[in-house]
Amino acid sequence: MSPSVPPLGQGPPISRLSAAPRMSVSSPSDFRGSEKVVSNEIAAPPAGSTPSPGAPTVQYLRVPPGWSGPRLAGDPLSVLVGSPISLRLLPAPALGPPSPLVIWRRGPTVLAAGTLGSEAAPPSLAPGYRARLSFDQVSGTLDLESAELADSGRYTAEVIHAGRERELQEVTVHVYEPVPQLAVAPADPVTEEGASELRLRCVGAGPGQGRLSWSRGGRPLEAGSGDGEDPARLRIEGADLVIARLKRTDQANYTCRIQSPFGASEATAAVTVLYGPDPPVITVSSDRDASPARYVSVGSNVTLRCDVASRPPAELSWSLADPREAAVPAGPRLLLPGVGPAHAGAYACLAANPRTGLRRRGLLNLTVAAPPPGSPRCSLQGSPADRTLLLACTWPGGVPGASVQWSGLPPDVRASPELSSTLVSLPVRPQLSGVTFTCLGRHLAAARSCSITLKAPQEVLLRLETGESRSEEAVVALEATGCPPPARVAWAREGRPLAPGGGGRLKLSPDGQRLLFGNFSLEHDVGNYSVLCSGPLGAGGDRITLIGPSISSWRLQPADGAAVLTWDVERGCVVSGFEVQARTEKPEPGATGLTGGAWTSLLLLGPGERSAVVLLPSQPPGPWKLRVLPTLGGQPGTPSSSRSYRAGSRKKKPLISPPASSTPEKTWSVTSVGAPQPSPQAFATEPSPSRACPVVVPSQATSASPKGVPRTVRSATQV
Repeated sequence: MSPSVPPLGQGPPISRLSAAPRMSVSSPSDFRGSEKVVSNEIAAPPAGSTPSPGAPTVQYLRVPPGWSGPRLAGDPLSVLVGSPISLRLLPAPALGPPSPLVIWRRGPTVLAAGTLGSEAAPPSLAPGYRARLSFDQVSGTLDLESAELADSGRYTAEVIHAGRERELQEVTVHVYEPVPQLAVAPADPVTEEGASELRLRCVGAGPGQGRLSWSRGGRPLEAGSGDGEDPARLRIEGADLVIARLKRTDQANYTCRIQSPFGASEATAAVTVLYGPDPPVITVSSDRDASPARYVSVGSNVTLRCDVASRPPAELSWSLADPREAAVPAGPRLLLPGVGPAHAGAYACLAANPRTGLRRRGLLNLTVAAPPPGSPRCSLQGSPADRTLLLACTWPGGVPGASVQWSGLPPDVRASPELSSTLVSLPVRPQLSGVTFTCLGRHLAAARSCSITLKAPQEVLLRLETGESRSEEAVVALEATGCPPPARVAWAREGRPLAPGGGGRLKLSPDGQRLLFGNFSLEHDVGNYSVLCSGPLGAGGDRITLIGPSISSWRLQPADGAAVLTWDVERGCVVSGFEVQARTEKPEPGATGLTGGAWTSLLLLGPGERSAVVLLPSQPPGPWKLRVLPTLGGQPGTPSSSRSYRAGSRKKKPLISPPASSTPEKTWSVTSVGAPQPSPQAFATEPSPSRACPVVVPSQATSASPKGVPRTVRSATQV
């Protein structure tokens, strides 16, 4: 049975057969009279080099899937344009009868068909390839001269033996143009963010040169790639790379590259994307403040910094937000040394991009803070009808002003924060007595408070204070204690209301709780006085009877050769000082002073004194008479009774010194003059007898007296 040969130039698909021998491709010189086996590995020529058209090209054919026989590496075959292609069968088919038929195809097209053997009929060649195609009837080799791009494709050799299965061998041939020199157009383009499209063309790239690829910053780009947000922004169209809706992140080096088995070539363009300026961001720093974004302290050194994203870098300048202000020096920083309240306000950073022509402005509101002085001041007032209490709180000053707000109020009383001062009306209720309300003052740089405790008048007491003016006039004051605001104070004498003021001798303090007598008169001002303290939360009062200076009781005790005197006065006794006086019981004839029998003042004491220690001389031995004389201004009062004292045997001058049990808690000021010198309107309150203590007087503080007996005068002020 003779096999049928399909028409040249076409052919039906080849059925799958088994036992396919190997087929190799080589130049014609590789198989004429040679038995050498050709290797299936191809050494790639150096990059950019072009093999000569006559150089041999060798490649084994590959058996397609489903056919028996070896599958050899090296497929496909790469050939430069103009180079010869030689496809041969390995091993060569046996020529013994009957001779095999070999049919060569490229795809479905039949290129050559012929029976092997020297006496066989000439092979048939496809008409379009006869000028470049030859078929060897001995080995079955197919030679194709001067390869063209159209010669690329899959080549198949079908070997048919009569009475046997057909054999099939195939190989893919790629024909390449030489690798060209490339360039990217436009070269190093400059565009702006937001531009609709940028097209980069790989100049010199064409079909048949190899694989064309693009990369950005060394990372490959594929068709349809882009970024995570919009992957369709980048696309490859032929030799062009198209970037749509440009972003600032698209700035990079873009490279087009052609790679083939015969070398590689590439070109790079640097794409610059201009953008900005973005809105400026202003940050503030201070050498004193931990959170300068909230506020900066008065006197601190402040720096404002402006940061702007822009390409190229933006030109920066500063100005106040007020358009009437002139711009200040340019640059990213603005220094404000020693800021004050006038530095507070809005600052603007102006940014301009000279390439894009865009201008943006950022604003910062700088707050300069100084807390108000001191702490909030709380006060309490009453309404005319005593139905409500008014809680007032003020904390003036500061930059900016502080807010004040009352806390602890009853649920039905609302109070919101107010600037600098607030006033809250509180309905009067008996249970409010003893309740504390707090005013909270809040400022950017400080937080302080003050409190008020509501109290009903309790244990209202009148306290007497006496003193002398520089002109030795008696100054007397009555002060009401236990009368908290907003209670009102009413004074009366002998049951009749007093109306002090109007230029008279009686005056009231601003709060009405102190009644002052100017130049107290024993003739007109003694008598019964009372005070009434009344307010929204209750009322209370007290009374006192003012009497002239007198001693209610006194004692004389000897101790360590000295005379210790203690005395007391009644409540309401108006006294501005005391004199400790002495004389001998047996006057000496013709003598004056102590020894002459006249009362001599040894000590002048203040109104708060209730004790003294006197050392009298042993010669004359006495006995001595001692007494205490109360005084009011320059007027003597009723002296105490006299007591006798006999001095011990001593050889010292008369001294006045303290006993060993002097009280260290009190401090005294001593003046060795002839009379006490109190400051104008200096008062001494009535002390309790239990607080009386001896007086400390230096021995050298003396003045001359008859027969050399020293007389010590002092004025003491209790602290």
